[in-house]
Amino acid sequence: MLTGINFSPPLYFLFNFCLQLVFPTSIEQLRTQSLIFIIIGIILSFLLTRKIFGTTIAFFSTILVASQSNLLLSQAQEARHYAMFFACGSWVLFMQSLNDSGAKQYNWTTFLAHFCLCQLHYLGIIFSGLVGLSYLISNKEKAIINKIPFPLITSWIISVPVYLFFLSKQSSHLGNWHKPNELSDLLATYNDSLLILTIFVPIITFIIIHESNKDTESITMEGANCLIFIMVTSLLWFSVSLIFWTISQLSSLNLFVDRYFIPKEAALIFLVGYGISFIFQKFPQQKSESIPMLGTLALAIMLLLMSTKRAAFGLNKDTNYHHSLIIEELYPKSEQPIILEGDPKYFPNAYLNRNKYFLLIKKRDLIKTYNQFSKKLNTKLLKVEG
Repeated sequence: MLTGINFSPPLYFLFNFCLQLVFPTSIEQLRTQSLIFIIIGIILSFLLTRKIFGTTIAFFSTILVASQSNLLLSQAQEARHYAMFFACGSWVLFMQSLNDSGAKQYNWTTFLAHFCLCQLHYLGIIFSGLVGLSYLISNKEKAIINKIPFPLITSWIISVPVYLFFLSKQSSHLGNWHKPNELSDLLATYNDSLLILTIFVPIITFIIIHESNKDTESITMEGANCLIFIMVTSLLWFSVSLIFWTISQLSSLNLFVDRYFIPKEAALIFLVGYGISFIFQKFPQQKSESIPMLGTLALAIMLLLMSTKRAAFGLNKDTNYHHSLIIEELYPKSEQPIILEGDPKYFPNAYLNRNKYFLLIKKRDLIKTYNQFSKKLNTKLLKVEG
C-alpha cells in the first residue's frame, strides 16, 4: 500500500498486518485464508436462505451456486481481498434478516458489517448504499428520514473521508489497464455464476417422486417485510454488473471487472433459493427429500470436479505461461547478478528471491515510472547508440 500501487481501503491489509504480528504467514498461506473467507461467506448465505426458505431450499441454492461460481472458486485460490469482500457482503445480507424486528441489539453488528464491507473495496459503499436504497423502496410505513437504519448512515459518514484520503494517494498510472466490456463480457459475469439448467435437477426429481395425496408444503418465513427487504437488496446487488457495464459504455469511466462485484454471489444464492421456493410451492409435499438432495449433491460434486480439473490444467507447468518465465531451474543459486529485460520476466523471478536480478530499462524516463511501484526495484539503464 505504501508504494501507492494499491491504495485501496485498508481493512484487508490491516487485518493481515495484525495477523502477521501474531502468526507470520506466507503468500501461499494467504490463499488458504481466502478459502476460509469464501467458506464463511457461503455459510452465512446458507444461514440467511435457510432462515427465510428452510433447510432444503437453502441446501439446493447454496450448493448449486457454490459449485459453479467461477468468481468464488477462483478467488478462493487467490491471495487477495476479494474473498473477504464476499464474506462481508454475505454478512451484510445476513444482518439485514436480523434487523427486520428493529431490535437495537443488532445495531452495532450491523454497523460493523457495513463498515467492513466499505473498508475492503471502493465499491463496498455502493453495495452498502444499495441496501439503504432497498429500505427506501420497500419501507413504506416510516418517514423518509427514518427509513434507512442509523448504523448504515454512520458507516458511510466514516468511510467517505477514508475513501477521499486513499484515492488522493493512489498512483495515477494505475486504472489504465484494459478492462474488457463487450456484451459477451457482461453475459459472462452472470453465466459464470450459475448454469440455469442445473436448477431443474432438484425440481425434476421432486416431480418424479411426488405424492398426489399430500398437501402443498408451506414456506417457512419470519416476516413478509424481511423477505421484501432482502429480495430488493439482492436484485439491486445482482444488477451492479449491468449498472457498471452501462457506465463503461456511456462514459470513459470503466470499472467493469467481474471480481469487483463478488458480493452479488451472495445475492444470487438468495435469489436462486427464492426461485426454487416459488416453484416448490406448486408441488405437493414430498415423502422423501433425500433423493433430490443426493442427486443435486452428486451434480454439484461433478461440476466442482470439472472446474478443479480445468484449473489444474491451467496450473500445469507445460500449459501455464507463468512457469515458462521462471529461470530458477536453469541457473544455480549464486551471487552473480542476472539482468532481465521486461517486467514479465523480472517480477516472477525476483519474487522468488533466490538470485540477484536486475530489471533492464532502455529509456531513462521509465526508471521513475518503475520506481513508483517500489523503491526496492533493481533497475539498470542501458545506453543505446543511435
